[in-house]
Amino acid sequence: MLFRSAMLALGCDVGTMFTKTVVMDNGNVKGHNITRNTGALREIVDASIHHAAERAGVTLDDIHVRGGTGMGDKYIGIDHVNEGVIKCIARGACWALKEVRTVVDLGGLSTTIISLGETGRVIEYRTSDKCASGSGFFLELAAQALELSVEEMGATVVSPEDCAHMSTQCAVFCESEIVSHVNDGMDVRSIVGGINYSLGSGIATMINRLGIKPSILVTGGVAKSRGVVIALEKHLGREVVKTVPADHQLIAAIGAALCARERRQS
Repeated sequence: MLFRSAMLALGCDVGTMFTKTVVMDNGNVKGHNITRNTGALREIVDASIHHAAERAGVTLDDIHVRGGTGMGDKYIGIDHVNEGVIKCIARGACWALKEVRTVVDLGGLSTTIISLGETGRVIEYRTSDKCASGSGFFLELAAQALELSVEEMGATVVSPEDCAHMSTQCAVFCESEIVSHVNDGMDVRSIVGGINYSLGSGIATMINRLGIKPSILVTGGVAKSRGVVIALEKHLGREVVKTVPADHQLIAAIGAALCARERRQS
């Protein structure tokens, strides 16, 4: 067990909407957990950590390398090393795709674009400053207005010519615009397509401002929304890498585990 425990690393990413935890064994995800942040955050984080360890078939005493990141890192109740979220996303992205040069992280309340060098070093990054534009919260508000699930919205793919026009990417104003479209009797699929297409446009603008460098990898919870990702590809005029060897939401947590382990070994 001593040899095995030396190989184990835990990473916990406490985001705005979800807490994500991974236990890694020699660079491979052995157990993980994704829990929505509802209620007392310290208790949620603690439960996520214990569930991930349980799924990995180990106890916290077996894990001597622990990294934490995200806006709620202070709620991580176990001893750990704090790692910057940009660094963690970048490190996790390189783990998922060695040749990645542009990371598009679509999170709960923001979109972050990261430009990487050949060694995986962060060259430059930008985070959205609009009202939850391109975020999971934006999609949840839209889904509520349309009485759909986020999964149903994400699975909806509509050609650009059949999309409803959406004039804003602000979550609050977009909700009002959705209601207007519904009251006008517009087809729900067209409205969803318009939302996805609008989000894709905003994300593509951010990428273009930073500069497109392939390969492009999409991470974060919204990366699981097929409609948004396909709309992004249409606006960029190129494909992005959509498949990763772990859940898209786990990338920053994986990065936290790897960064903590590398810090321990240095």
